[in-house]
Amino acid sequence: MRPAEGRGGQSGGHGVRRFALRLWGKLPGSVKRFSVRFREARFLVGVIGVVIDSDGRVLLFRHTYRPFAPWGLPSGHLRPDETPAEAIVREIDEETGLVAEPERTLEIRAGRRPRRLDVWLLCRVAGGTLRLGAEVEEVRFFPLDGLPDLIAEQARFLAEHRALLLAASRAHRVAPDGVT
Repeated sequence: MRPAEGRGGQSGGHGVRRFALRLWGKLPGSVKRFSVRFREARFLVGVIGVVIDSDGRVLLFRHTYRPFAPWGLPSGHLRPDETPAEAIVREIDEETGLVAEPERTLEIRAGRRPRRLDVWLLCRVAGGTLRLGAEVEEVRFFPLDGLPDLIAEQARFLAEHRALLLAASRAHRVAPDGVT
C-alpha cells in the first residue's frame, strides 16, 4: 500500500470517494438531476417586506388566515422567474393595492419548518390606493416599541434590526392617504 504522502496527504476512504465521483461523472445528465432532486434539500423561497415610514413605524397586515398571530409583516413566496424584489412588490400589491419600493436586502436566512430560505427586504410605500384583498383585513403602521403580538421570528427580527430600521426611516416619505 502506498503511503498517504504519495496521494497528496489523503488517506483511507478518499480512494472510494474518488472512484464514486469518477463513476458519477459518467452518468447521463438525467440520472444526475434525478439523484440531486431526490438527495438534496428543497427549499421554498420566502420574501418578507419590512416597510418603514418616515416616523419609524413598520407596516403590518392583520391576516385573515392566521388566528394565532394575526398581525404580521407583508410576506409571500417567490414564483418561478421572479426576483425577491419583484415578489414582495407583487405580494403587497395583491394584498393591499399599495405600491412598494424595495430599497435593499436586509438579510437572507434559512428556516427549518417548512424548509425555506427567507429574503428580508427593506421597503417603503411609494403609492397606490389602499384596497384590501382576501388575505388581509386591516393594514396599519405601528411604532417599533408598540407592536402587537407577531410571529416570534418576525418580532425577533424587528428587535435585532431596530437601530437600522430607525435610521432608514429618516429617509422615507410620509405614508400615503388611507394608511395610518
